[in-house]
Amino acid sequence: MFATAADGTKIWFDHAPGPRPVLLIHGFASDSARTWEQTGWLRALAGAGHVVVDLRGHGQSGKPASGYSPGGLARDVLAVLDGAGLSTVDAVTYSMGGLVGWELARLAPGRIGRMVLGGIGGRPVARESMERVREALSGGDLDACVDGMAGHRLDGPPPVPVLFAAGEQDEIAADAPEFAASLGAPFVSLGRRTHFNALSSRRFKDAALAFLAPAG
Repeated sequence: MFATAADGTKIWFDHAPGPRPVLLIHGFASDSARTWEQTGWLRALAGAGHVVVDLRGHGQSGKPASGYSPGGLARDVLAVLDGAGLSTVDAVTYSMGGLVGWELARLAPGRIGRMVLGGIGGRPVARESMERVREALSGGDLDACVDGMAGHRLDGPPPVPVLFAAGEQDEIAADAPEFAASLGAPFVSLGRRTHFNALSSRRFKDAALAFLAPAG
C-alpha cells in the first residue's frame, strides 16, 4: 500500500491489524523488510499488529531529491498513519528512525503512545557515520538523505515515554546509556552487539515488548 506525502511522494507501508499495532521505523540505508521482517520483529509482534513503512528514498517508497529532514520524514509517516486509519500507536525505531519517531511524537501529540529507540544516543548525526552505515548496508544514492539528516539530534525532553536500547559495541550509539540517564529514561544493554547486528537480539525484542505492554 502507498500513502501520498504532502509533496506527492509515494510512501510504501504495510499494515497488519491488531489490538494495538506497533509502528516500526527503520534506519538510514535500510528498509522495513531488512530491518524488521528479516530480524524477526514482525513475528514477535504478531499478537499486537504492526505498521511498517519504507522512508522516502528507501525500499519501495519514492525517491525524490528533497524532503529528508526529520520533520519531513515525520510528516511522511504521519501520512502513513492516516492512510492506515490509525489514531494512536506505539513505536519501535532504529538508528535514524529514532529521529523520525521523536519528531513525529512532537509534531502530532497523541498519535504516539510509547516509543522504543534502538541504536541511537544523543549526539548529532555525523556524515561520517551515515557514510559508514551506507557502505556497510550497500545503500544506494542517498546523498539527499545525508544532507537532510546530518547535524540533527534528539532534542529537548522526551515527547512520550521512551526506552533506549543499544549494543555495547555500537560506536554510533556509544553515548546511549548516559543520554538515557540524562533524560530519566530507561536503557537496556544489548550485550556485545554492534550497530549492525543489534536488531536480531532477543533481549531487544523482549525489552521492547515489555515496555510497550499495556499496564495491568
